Amino acid sequence: MGWRILQITNPCKLSVKQKQLFYEADDTKTTIPIEDLSVVVLETDFVQLTGHVLSEFAVNGVVLLTCNASHLPSGTFFPFHDNSRYSEMAHIQVMASKPLKKRIWQSVIQQKILNQSAVLRVLGTENSLSEIAKRVQSGDIDNREAHAAQLYWQLLFGDFTRRDDANIINKALNYGYAIVRGCVARNIVGSGLLPCFGIHHDNNLNQFNLVDDMMEPLRPFVDYNVAKLDLCDYSDLTPELKNKLISVLLCNANMNGEAISLLKCVEIMSASLAKVFRQKDCGLLNLPIFDFSMLVMKDFE
Repeated sequence: MGWRILQITNPCKLSVKQKQLFYEADDTKTTIPIEDLSVVVLETDFVQLTGHVLSEFAVNGVVLLTCNASHLPSGTFFPFHDNSRYSEMAHIQVMASKPLKKRIWQSVIQQKILNQSAVLRVLGTENSLSEIAKRVQSGDIDNREAHAAQLYWQLLFGDFTRRDDANIINKALNYGYAIVRGCVARNIVGSGLLPCFGIHHDNNLNQFNLVDDMMEPLRPFVDYNVAKLDLCDYSDLTPELKNKLISVLLCNANMNGEAISLLKCVEIMSASLAKVFRQKDCGLLNLPIFDFSMLVMKDFE
């Protein structure tokens, strides 16, 4: 998968010639190598594109996100894996034991809370979330995640609730989460996993239960990005603000002691989850760690 993120806000025409994406809008014409693209976000309804464009996006692993009237990502197009891989992994995943799935969820929630704790410390707020992470049990049966979240949001944004959709902070968080969710979906499917079968989320109406499970350790990266932005002058999401929110995909996380972009981390995490299912070993799960020393601050400016 590539590394470039393309946000399209104006009416245009997209086509492909010789592995190049051609962008045409009024008097503007430009080309981008398809292989360089990782994510394309369509912020306008007035985009013309061909089936060839979609096919090339699929072949090259490009995630295509469409947005609704509120300018939040509402649809995702990504490639699907071949039938043999799908069939093999489907059987393994469906037959996974409850104890294995509970141990995976324990690891996911522990890392989420540890990442939340790291975000608060970087922003100058001492906290006890790391102690809460130590007490997360298999399957998080006593819901340490919710306890940590209550403390986390109070310390991060003060008098704040996630239920207020009109709040610009929530608008920014939801946009950032949706962008990251699309990338997680692409890599979950690319690793041969069925996104509808979660390890914790189990909604029959949600085709991305597993995606929502594996989103959890990544959310604090979006939270930090939003917390660092000056949102006082915004009442709604602007193209400039959305550019800054999308940039979270380019920040670095700590994976095995190395600074790796969140885009690549999602790929590594998804591949490791497939190994966990195949080998029935939760110790193989590789999750991104929020490490301020590796973040690359310019990506948040």
